[in-house]
Amino acid sequence: MGTSPDVSGHGPRLFLIGVAVTMSASAIVFLLRPPQFRWMRTSTDASVLIARIARHPTDWAAASALTEVALDTRLSNRLVLWRAAYEHASLMAPDFKEPATAFARDAFFHWTELSEKDKRDVIVAYGPALRDPGVFARMARPLFELTGDLSILRRAGPPTAETPATLISLALPNGLFADYRSLRGELQQKRLDDFARRRQVEAPEELVQRFPGPPYHTDEEPLIRALLDELHRRPLDTNPDRPNVIDGIVDYALRHHVEPLDGLEIITRKPGAASIATQIRLAMALGLKDRAIQLEAASNDPRRVAPNLFEWQGLCEKDLCGRSWRMIEAGHGIALTLETVQADEVPAYVEIYVDDDLRAEGEVGPKRDFIVPVGSGAHQIELVLANPLTRNRSPRRVHIASITAL
Repeated sequence: MGTSPDVSGHGPRLFLIGVAVTMSASAIVFLLRPPQFRWMRTSTDASVLIARIARHPTDWAAASALTEVALDTRLSNRLVLWRAAYEHASLMAPDFKEPATAFARDAFFHWTELSEKDKRDVIVAYGPALRDPGVFARMARPLFELTGDLSILRRAGPPTAETPATLISLALPNGLFADYRSLRGELQQKRLDDFARRRQVEAPEELVQRFPGPPYHTDEEPLIRALLDELHRRPLDTNPDRPNVIDGIVDYALRHHVEPLDGLEIITRKPGAASIATQIRLAMALGLKDRAIQLEAASNDPRRVAPNLFEWQGLCEKDLCGRSWRMIEAGHGIALTLETVQADEVPAYVEIYVDDDLRAEGEVGPKRDFIVPVGSGAHQIELVLANPLTRNRSPRRVHIASITAL
């Protein structure tokens, strides 16, 4: 008599349960001890790598690994081996960055042993990697410290505003003032180009949040105008939480009659969006007299003393340590004497602005006199210590010995 079929369904269920258990066990084994397939960890032993490349000539990963360790060996032909391994890896993997990165990484640890031609070839090979903003941000300083050549980084850096900003941070502490002056203009253009790309796609508050911080001078005016024009088209509808930026923009715009300001109207209604003084000035400029009166009444503090605008503001005790400004009445010029108090072998570099326009600049040395021509009347004079820190990161001090209206 034959066996009757299991019509209850227990058989199929038991089979599926068995399959599930087997698959789960297999997954656990895979996680604990994954199969190697054909992949093999790249060795760091030069002789092993040479043998491997001989067996597998197309193994560009092994050739890259050999490139990275060749100069560490004691072989008499290690420089030849280093170059040959790089050329082979590049030939096998022309679209990958690893060969050039390995070529450069080994070279950086043996830089003083290389010929000038080798150094140039390394920089050329590594140049494309520096187009990546993340790589450039990590490598710019160590590369400059290694090579002492800012021009390499200027040519290779990514086309963003961060590139000249980074290079300025390298140029100033090292006394490369001609590079700084060139990069200063480049930075403003890059920021303007960057804003033009972002203005159509970012929310108004994002534009303010990513706006460079003050102080603002006439070089920044095109960027300020672009922002105010965009905010006129799409006014702010929330607090961007950049009160220092708003303070700087409003102050510059009101002193230089830059309009329109209506896109900033919400700033007058949001506590903390700007200083009270800025909110009052902005409300008055927008014709919101009642709101300005309310803000003034709410901020009325009998202990508050307005600063004397004809005395220096922003000093560190009695010295210039970053930025300082004041008003001065003059007929046709201003004479200024500066003396270095704290510095290193790189001299202090001071910029002199009159009504936000750069009128004079230069190295101070132990002492320097400046004569700045101006028109008749009251002017805001501002001193900016462009390199406020020495190379070892200690603060500089420059004493304002005298200032005389001419």
